[in-house]
Amino acid sequence: MQLAQQCRQEDPDIACIAELIMRDVAIYSAILKEINSPYYGLSSHITSIPHAIGLLGIERIFNQVRLIILRNTLSKTGRMERFWDTAQDVSRLSTVLVDKLGVNINRDVLYTLGMLHDCGLPLMVQAFDDYRDFLKGIQGYDCSALQQQEAQRFGFSHYQIGARMAERWHLPESIAECIRLQPELIDVLEDRVEADEQSRHLLAVLTLAQDISAEYRYYWRINPNDTNPRVEAALSFLAVPEYDYLSLKETLIETMA
Repeated sequence: MQLAQQCRQEDPDIACIAELIMRDVAIYSAILKEINSPYYGLSSHITSIPHAIGLLGIERIFNQVRLIILRNTLSKTGRMERFWDTAQDVSRLSTVLVDKLGVNINRDVLYTLGMLHDCGLPLMVQAFDDYRDFLKGIQGYDCSALQQQEAQRFGFSHYQIGARMAERWHLPESIAECIRLQPELIDVLEDRVEADEQSRHLLAVLTLAQDISAEYRYYWRINPNDTNPRVEAALSFLAVPEYDYLSLKETLIETMA
């Protein structure tokens, strides 16, 4: 992809990158829509790609391009609005939590992980005609049990296929690792499964964002019955008192309503 080659150069040509983006109307319009969203908190409305690149930098713009392309690819599965709404909730909640809790991790990587943490779900829907029915038959949402049942029935889990997709799209290694390790979250945070520190922090914040999102909306008709021990592990790892988290959680849910 010519755009990817330009973005990875030591001295990227901003004018060339802007021109490549503007050739694709879907990407062009989606980037401007995203950049002008409340998430970025910009004081003025951005109307040009060169201006956006100048404000946010090449890496952020390229991350947005990759997310847009991935979303368009995955959306070919069919009606996925509720899936993407939830993914957007989780990604934005993650970045808010980082600021509120004072966690020092890359916000762009965290945002991308929030968008793609369950990207294997639509891929499984695309690959297996009976996958939606399979999910509807799942009682509760135990990540480890779900991975085992998926592997038994389909040969692999949506966590594994999601991580593989992240690798093929040359996303940061920590994103693929976090997607893959979600079923082993507690063991990862309690240092029984090997993972680097950035991935541990990313997973801990992601878990809290998922918990808050689950209070606001459910998708795929899966009720998260294993949330408490996962949240407890995340809070312990981040050294956040439960009372402080519950207060913050209530505030954030009120802002989402």
